[in-house]
This record gives sequence, structure tokens and C-alpha cells, in this order.
Amino acid sequence: MSGPGENERYVYEFGRFVVDPRDKTIVVGGESIQIPPKAFETLLLLIENNGRVVPKSEMMSAIWQDTFVEEGNLATYVSRLRKIINRNGDKIIETVPKLGYRFNADLRKNFLESDEAVVIEKRTIREVEVEIESESPEPRLLLAGPDRKPLWIAALVAFAILIGGISLYWLRPKPAASQIKSLAVLPLHSIGGDEGTRVLGLGVTDSLISKIGTIQQVIVRPTSAVAHFAETDQDSLEIGRRLSVDAVLEGTIQQSDGRLRINARLLRTDTGEQIWTERFEETAAHLFDVEDKLSAKIANTLAFELTTAENARLAHRGTSNADAYEKYLRGRFYQRQNTAEGLSRSIEFYQQALALDPNFADAHAGIADAELIMYNFGIRSRAEVIPKARQSVKRALELNPDLPDAYTSLAMIQFLADHDWRSAERSLQMAISLNPSDADAYHRYGYFQINIGKFDDALQNFERAKAIDPLSPIVDTGIGLTYLFSRNFQKAIDVFEKISADYPDFSMSQWFLGTSYESIGENDKAFEVNMRALDIEGSGELANRLRSIKESKGLDAANSAWLNDVVLLEKKGQDSAMNVAFISASLSDRENTVKWLQKAYDEGEPTISQIKFLQKYDFVREDPRFQLLEQKLVF
Repeated sequence: MSGPGENERYVYEFGRFVVDPRDKTIVVGGESIQIPPKAFETLLLLIENNGRVVPKSEMMSAIWQDTFVEEGNLATYVSRLRKIINRNGDKIIETVPKLGYRFNADLRKNFLESDEAVVIEKRTIREVEVEIESESPEPRLLLAGPDRKPLWIAALVAFAILIGGISLYWLRPKPAASQIKSLAVLPLHSIGGDEGTRVLGLGVTDSLISKIGTIQQVIVRPTSAVAHFAETDQDSLEIGRRLSVDAVLEGTIQQSDGRLRINARLLRTDTGEQIWTERFEETAAHLFDVEDKLSAKIANTLAFELTTAENARLAHRGTSNADAYEKYLRGRFYQRQNTAEGLSRSIEFYQQALALDPNFADAHAGIADAELIMYNFGIRSRAEVIPKARQSVKRALELNPDLPDAYTSLAMIQFLADHDWRSAERSLQMAISLNPSDADAYHRYGYFQINIGKFDDALQNFERAKAIDPLSPIVDTGIGLTYLFSRNFQKAIDVFEKISADYPDFSMSQWFLGTSYESIGENDKAFEVNMRALDIEGSGELANRLRSIKESKGLDAANSAWLNDVVLLEKKGQDSAMNVAFISASLSDRENTVKWLQKAYDEGEPTISQIKFLQKYDFVREDPRFQLLEQKLVF
């Protein structure tokens, strides 16, 4: 990132804003707003490219040099900046679908004397801390480069000791009121500013969350809920209160001369009391042997409170091959992007991990889950996915019968492909018993339940998922879907509108908001929300063409043009029969709706069960062909 020279001081001005690159402040009307460092780097990069579309890849390379990060990190910071910059309806920071972002302002670069103070309207600037609500939806595991591989293991060894120390506190005899029942493990802060160490700290945090999450006595916030706090300067106790936890684990990490040093402390969020503090130091030599001994020591120390199975899971290591473990972590990183490209790349890395260690159960489970997510998203067909996913889950459970992720994947096969609700429910219950902090298992449980009409039970499971991961838009989408399917349309609209406001680049909530509007007869609103979803997903050209058709010829003409486009894409294998039926239903086209729903059923599309509940299919419910189709959808 470029900055002012030693003897060259300047500020950028636009509207009521003054941005000072040296002091890293944004001044508005005489008040200085402090934002996280990465957010400021994002703003400065956009300003320095005023008027130009800056590709997302270019931005991510400039802001996170030599670091693997999820694209959602960038979207989070842009969304934060919009809350500050795009005031009064201004669109200074614009999203250019499929490309990147553009800063579009009447910008002035004013040079100052080196010792000149920044004064706005002759008033001295006073610093005002502005708390910006985080908007990060998805888990974001960051990975160190290949030159850091041995230290990954050192970090895990050191943090195995942390698990023992923390568990000793949780499980010591004490009054029930003082027990720690929920915990947030915050990303470790790097000492010395080394990027590789910072990335390593986040990876260690993710590993620790996974291990502690298997302990029944405590609920641990998932990585998705804490990862974005790595770039903030917020107080740890305040973060803990925002996440509604009893305690937070904070710490630092440092690498020097082949050694890894970790300082950590556990704090109560209500009183700020320091419960436990410790320093750990490990070498990078013979680390797998050391990890085995430390894991055994942890299990022995906690045996008086933990079951035999819990001790085994706490000490379990999926592989003794460092290279295989690194490939697996990369696979997890890409899988969390939940895009076609990310999921495909995750499978490649899982396969590379298995080439190094064929008995790595976690990698087998990773392949199964990534394949099943692509099936559920309509990216790959049932015929492509289900046989491979079955084999991968089977092998994962043969190698490790206590692997929670394998059971959540098995549940997807049983429900979406086999229509076997009872077996799917048993698998999810097993996953939750093995990892009670698994928000994804509760979310899938709720999703399956709304598809069989168990709306009250579904809400309970979505609320359990939300209690574990309170900042997840995917979980909130499940709650909105429950209201949509149960025909509580206004509640559904309220939920989806809030998600759309908080996460403007999250297209899933936009699609369901459009369906909710259509359910109450607000068809124009539904159309515009659907076009916004197309914009977000990179089909802005199509959306603009359909908007023009609606403006000149009306809503039905626009939907008809959209239907024609989707039919052509479906024939090329680039869209689904379910989407064709969906748009046909918006046109109240009985024949096409029934025809394409039948095709969707024949091809095993996983979302076909929604037709039993969505109001938009009411106009064909008396059709014998539709009734026959409904009868086949038995779980």
C-alpha cells in the first residue's frame, strides 16, 4: 500500500470527508473516526484508484499480501466503509458485479506542511471511537504458506496444552453459578507484525475451537463468529459480550529462531477477572511425537470429568503427515467460500491430502461434504455426487467412527438423496452428541425439518444454531425460511429484509425475500429484489435488460424474457429445471410449471420438496399431475 513520503504530508478530501493517510483517520464534520487498520487500507486503495474499477483479486493481493483469505473478508470491510461513506443515499463506493469495487467521488488531494495540523472548518479534531457492527457471514480460515508447515504442528502442540489448562478450570469443583458454559476463542495476535505468524495464529485458533467444541460442558463459538475480529482493535471483553459468552480466550503468538511462543489468558466477560494465564514455548523438531505425549497427558488429566470417548476425541490427531494436514487445511479454507470454484478447489486439496495419507478420515469427510454442498446448490447432479459422497462417508467412518463431520454429510445423503428422514435425524443427533458446538449440524437439522413441515421443531434447532453462531446470516435465513414455509409471510419479510440490510452482498436472502413479497402479491417488489440478487451473483447485464423490458412492456413480459433465457441455460446444463419451474410459476403458467417440476423430480433435484409449502405453487395444487408429484415426496 502506498503512503506519504517522509517530508510530504497530504490529505484526501471529498464532500464532508477528509482522509489522512499518515494518521489513518477519516474526519467527518470535525470528528475523527477510528476504523480497523485493514478497513483503512481498503478505503485508501479505493481512493487512490478513484473512478477506476479495482478488481477484487487486485484488492485482496494488495491488502493481504502472501496470505490466503476468503473474498468475504473484503466484502466485510467494504460493507463497513459504506456505512460511513455512503450517507444520505450517496453511492461513493460502488459494487461492479463480477469485477470489483469503484470509488466515485469529486476527490481533492491537498498537500500540507509536514507539521501542519489537519483542521476542518477551523475546529480542532476530536477523536470519536465509532463501533461498527461486524458483517462477516461465513467462516474464514487463513492459512500459512508452505515454508511454515513445521510450525503449524508446533502451534497445535502448544495449544494442546492450552486445552488442558482451560479444561482444568472449567471442570474443577465450583458453584454452578460461576461455571463457564460458553467460550469465544479469539484469534491470536501476532507479535512483530510478521504476516506468516498472524496467519498461523488464526489457524491455531480454528484448531483449538474444533477440539474444545467436542467437550460437552461448554459451548464454543465457531470460527465463523470470531475470525473477523482478527482485524479489529476492540477490547476482548467487549467482543465477548457481543458474542454473549461467559469467557474469552485471548493471546499472542510469536515465531523466532525455529521456536514458537504463545501467551494466553482466559477472562470472564462479566467481571473482567483473569481466570488463568500461561506461556508456552515449543520447538519445531519431532513435533508429532511430542503432540502424542501431550494429548495423552491432557486425556489423563481430564479423565475424572470426561468420558472415555471425550478423552479420545480430545487427544485424537487425524494424520501424522504434516504435508497432508496442510493440504486438508487449505481444503477447509476453500470449502468455506461456498462457491462453485471454491468447492471444486477444496476437493482438489482433500484429494492431495489423501494421496499423502490415504487413511486421513477428515479428508474423506471433506470430499463428501463439498460434493454434497454442490449437489444441494444445483452445481452438480445427483448422479455425479451421490455415489462418490457415499463412498467417502463410508471410508471416513470406517477410519474414525467418532467423526462429527462425517455424520452431518451422511445425514445429507440420507435426507436429500434417499428421502430417509429417520436415518438422517439419527445421523444429525450423533453429530451433535460428538460436537455439541456444531452450529452447522443444528442448522441442517432445522432445514430438514422445515422440508417435512415440522416448523416449531425447526425453529428450535435454528435458534440453537444461532445461540452458537449469533452472527451467521445463513442461520438467520433458515429462520426466515421457516416463516415463509409456514406462511407467516410478514415475519419472513422482516427477517429477510434485516439480513439483506446487514449483508447486502448475500444473494440467498434476496431470493427468498423476493419469494416472500410475491406471496403477498407485491410482485413488482419481488421482481426488483430478484434483479438485485442477479446483480450480486454477477448477472447484472441480464438484470438490467430485464428491468428495461419491464419498464417498456410490463412485468409479465420481463418474466417471460427471463424464462426464455433460463430455458436456454438449462438445455446447456448451466441452470436447473427447478429454476425454470420457479419462473414459470411466477407467470402462472400451469403447463410449464408442472412439466419442469416433473423434470426436476426425475433428475433428483434436492430442493423439489419446497413445492409442498411455497404459496406460489397453490395455483397448480388441484392439478392431478402435481398431486401425484407431491405424493412421491415422502420422507
